[in-house]
Amino acid sequence: MNIFIIKELKMLIAPGTPDTPTIHFWRSFEKYICLSFAIFGFGVCLKDAYFLSHEIAAKNHIAGVKRESWFGSNYADVDDVQLTAFLNGLPSLSLTACLFIMIRKMLLRYSNSLDAQIGYYLLFGLGFLLYIHGPGTLFTLLMILGNYVLLRIFIAKRWFPALVWIANVTFLIITEYNDGYKFGWISSYFGFLDQIPIAIKWNRSSNLLMLKIISFVIDCHWCYLNKPIKSKHKHMERCIECTKEITCLKYRYEQHANIYTLKAFLAYSCYPPLYLAGPTLTYNAWISQIQSPQQAYDSKRIAFYTLRLIFVFFILQWWINNLYFPAIAINPKNKWIWEDFTAYELIAGSYVILKWIWLKFMVIWRFFRLWALLDGIETPENLGKCISNEYCFEGFWRMWHRSFNLWLIRYLFVPLGGTKYKVLNIWVVFGFVALWHDLKMSLLVWGWGMCIFIVPETLVKGYLNRPKFAKFRETLQYNWLCVISASLYLFLLCIANLVGFSFGVTGLIIAANQIVSWEGLFLIIKIFLTFMFLVHFMMMIRYEDLRKGKQEIGF
Repeated sequence: MNIFIIKELKMLIAPGTPDTPTIHFWRSFEKYICLSFAIFGFGVCLKDAYFLSHEIAAKNHIAGVKRESWFGSNYADVDDVQLTAFLNGLPSLSLTACLFIMIRKMLLRYSNSLDAQIGYYLLFGLGFLLYIHGPGTLFTLLMILGNYVLLRIFIAKRWFPALVWIANVTFLIITEYNDGYKFGWISSYFGFLDQIPIAIKWNRSSNLLMLKIISFVIDCHWCYLNKPIKSKHKHMERCIECTKEITCLKYRYEQHANIYTLKAFLAYSCYPPLYLAGPTLTYNAWISQIQSPQQAYDSKRIAFYTLRLIFVFFILQWWINNLYFPAIAINPKNKWIWEDFTAYELIAGSYVILKWIWLKFMVIWRFFRLWALLDGIETPENLGKCISNEYCFEGFWRMWHRSFNLWLIRYLFVPLGGTKYKVLNIWVVFGFVALWHDLKMSLLVWGWGMCIFIVPETLVKGYLNRPKFAKFRETLQYNWLCVISASLYLFLLCIANLVGFSFGVTGLIIAANQIVSWEGLFLIIKIFLTFMFLVHFMMMIRYEDLRKGKQEIGF
């Protein structure tokens, strides 16, 4: 790190410093020293977690772990219902995706009209919903039609977006509270419909459906009111993606569509590639790409994207066959196992679980995104950065569920006042995010707990980004201030993950009791130093991007 570099090389950290051969050498040396220490620290953590998992599995029965000889192991963690359902359904989903793309390509040979394509999406989408939801598809359609009726009655009213939000959030809460609705409630004659076997209950997809509904009706409302938007010329002056041949996704988000029919609304809501898990895409961007398919991903780039997905899929398979901490921590039947863990074992297990969550969602989201890309539809990339490549709460959240974050910015954050009232409206945004995921008080506490960390981060960033601190931001002192504060935030993120997604409050209490010792203090120092090396490496990567004139692609 900087302690290895002579005083005259303080200029290394300044984004505007010319990249001479000498400076380039020292920057590279510093960068790889940091990376080496970070890899060593996390490598030791992963090694210890691997041997501890196998030791526990050899001596005890772990609930949620079954015998399965794959990837050099005799066991596999199958405790997570969501991941297990996806992996079991992957062959049929892959077959459905191939069938969907093949029929679409055949259709385009005979007719590439917008109406024909929307008709195909609607018919295939309804068939897809009937297959997975059965009779429950009727409730899904009623949810869509109810919002369309509201749109046609109140489209001209300025307060229409507020009405849409209130109606849909209320419906979501009631639906979640009742775990859906039953035909038997209407009449005993229809009770037999509730007994028909289905793949997925319709209300399990209602939260994602709600995002599409709000997107369509509010986009239509803004178009009706002729809400001002940037011209393409003005957009291209600042956009690094747009060319004469390529229209970026951000531009498609902002432009009004020229069709807002019920047929298009139903086709968009039931669009198979993005129905089950996302990523979330606004109506304007979706309909725009039907008229003019995405050009950002050519065949070569899609092929490389597919290979990356396959590679990550095998990493996930190795993970669940060799690291059983998700089942150990989350399944209550295994509590007796981890109650005797040391503080280090709890922290290592928590880290493994966080990586497992990241791998799980990466495989799921990228599978469905690839399906959409093969159909000519580009969506925002969730998990755009490695989970170990973020060092602040805001950046972590923004990149984790990026498509949802962009949706929230467009339909909730900006209408509430945007950055002008950021410190206030993030409480509403994260409150909604928590309730949208599940009606649990613990998630609401998690959401508002995130705000408690984001508010001071926002205030400090805003204060130090003032022009009077421009010179200070290029000093060694500022760099170390960022490194230390970001390392502290990473430590807080680990604690939040330990409580929220791993061993709970009980695990935190066990770890806290053991840390109050010289051995525990030494453990904290080692973790903190590892974080400092990691953060400094991340910052150097970002500085290099700034020097080269790179910006974050897309948004």
